[in-house]
Formats: sequence, structure tokens, C-alpha cells
Amino acid sequence: MPNRDQASNLRRKVQATAVPAAPNREPRTTPDGTAVSPTPRLHTIAVTGGKGGVGKTNIAVNLALTIAQLGGKVGILDADLGLANVDMLFRLNPRYTLKHVLTGEKTIEEILLEGPLGVSVIPASSGIQALANLPESNRRQLIAKLSHLAHILDILIIDTPAGIGDNVMSFVLAANEVVVVTTPDPLAYTDAYALIKLISQKEKRRINLVVNMVRSVAEAREVAEILEMVTKKFKLNISELSFASYLPYDAKFRHALRKQVPFILEYPESRSAKCLLILAKKLLSVMTRNSHRNDFFANVEAFQSNQMAAQKQSE
Repeated sequence: MPNRDQASNLRRKVQATAVPAAPNREPRTTPDGTAVSPTPRLHTIAVTGGKGGVGKTNIAVNLALTIAQLGGKVGILDADLGLANVDMLFRLNPRYTLKHVLTGEKTIEEILLEGPLGVSVIPASSGIQALANLPESNRRQLIAKLSHLAHILDILIIDTPAGIGDNVMSFVLAANEVVVVTTPDPLAYTDAYALIKLISQKEKRRINLVVNMVRSVAEAREVAEILEMVTKKFKLNISELSFASYLPYDAKFRHALRKQVPFILEYPESRSAKCLLILAKKLLSVMTRNSHRNDFFANVEAFQSNQMAAQKQSE
């Protein structure tokens, strides 16, 4: 475990970076003029990758912890609802999960688990289908309950499922910031390109690229340059492809991975921890400048509803 001096050093390094201000709570009324409690809106970051095995969950977990060092109220949602990868990395054994929220046995507040550094973990469940496969009434019910997180958190990190299906795209397109994780493996960055292309066909937006498991910064830059070249060659509709950071595949990284512990806790002064700090600072800087907060869960529901309507029309 890291000693207290190492943890204190990391905290001092991040204190200069501002956490986005707490969401505004604007007054709202129903159509008949009745006042209702305002719903705050989250800053949201979707961590995705296209291909499985690129270290997406590992980065999402360590990014949440790094941002929590700044004092913000951070939560992480494992959007692959049928798995519990985030729970495993935090070594949490939840008694209640999203399945209990869906059945009405528990509220979203009651199932939240507190991870290291105060990060809130929304435990997934092996008993829930992918969001896109849930019956419409169940999906809307679950999304409505998840929206209560806006009253608790400042920032929500969404660890999306692998792939480029509707379940992934609903979270990616609804988030404020998108982090695409890839590796130097040609299959991985080919899948990352396919994901970026699909995003560009749906919406023009900024993509934050993280190249994981590299042997050098030069190797990371090479992957970033390849992706930038092909996005320009095929004129993808993106506002920016930003090489946000990289993570070296060094001995400390591998050791933390084998132990299934977040590397910023095990090795807070490692290169990997410093690279995550760079990523966190860039994302927080963008979110601080951009005061816009979309209604994340409403947008997820709108995407899913539109996809279902399109499928029915094609039948």
C-alpha cells in the first residue's frame, strides 16, 4: 500500500486543478404552473473503447479516483449492467445492486457503495439484461431512478460495455465528454476507429483519445497519429480528436493489474498515475470552461426510445 507521504504528494499536485462547480438547480414548473423540485444536471464522462480487453474499466476506475483527489463528488457506473467489473477492482462485495432498484426493493441511494477516496460506486448485477434489451417500461423505470444520482454527485463516470452497439452508443452520445481507450494492437485501434466513425455519423463532437499499454510515449503518439490521419482522410464529422494521454505498460502497472487494485492507490507516484493525472486535468479543464450540462439520463432514454421506434418501423 502507498505510504501517507506519497498520497499527500499526489493530493498537492491535483489541488491546483479546479473541480467544475456544482450543477445549477434551476426552478421548473409543470404545464399547469405547479412548481416542482429542480433537477440538477451532472457532468458526465463516458469511457469507451470499441474492443474488449483494452483496459477501459481499469482506466475508468483510476480516473474516478484521480478526480476524487480534487474533492469533487465522483461516482462510477458500470454500464455493462450484467457484469460487475468495477466492483471487483474496488474489491467491493455489494449486498444490493441495480436489480434491487429495478424491483423497487431499494432506492438508488440505498445501494450506493463508498469506494476509496469517497468515490460512489453504483453496483451492477448479473441479473439485469443490457439496457437496450430491457422491456421499455423497465428501462424507463431504471433510468428514472438512476437520474436521482444528479442530486448526489458532481461528476459521473460511465464505464460503457465493449462493442459499438446501441447500448454503448446511448451512453456515449449522452455524455458531456467521451474518452476512447485503445492500445497499440492494430485490431484495437481499428475498432477504436470504427467507434469514432459511428459517433461522427450520429453527432459532431470532441473525442479524447487514450492509448493504453504502451512501451513508450512515441508508440502512443504513433497510434494517435494513425487515427488522426484516417479520420482526416475520410473526413469524419468530429470537432476534435485530442490525444489526451497514454498509459505505460510497466512493471508497476502489471503488478497492480494482477492484484486487481487501482494503480493510483498502489503506486501513486508511478508514471501511470501521473498520466492519469494529465487526463483528469484536461477533462476537468474542458468541463470547467463548458458550463453546459445535458440531462444525461433523459438523453439515454431518448436514444433508446428512438432506436426502438426505428426498429418497429423497419419490421
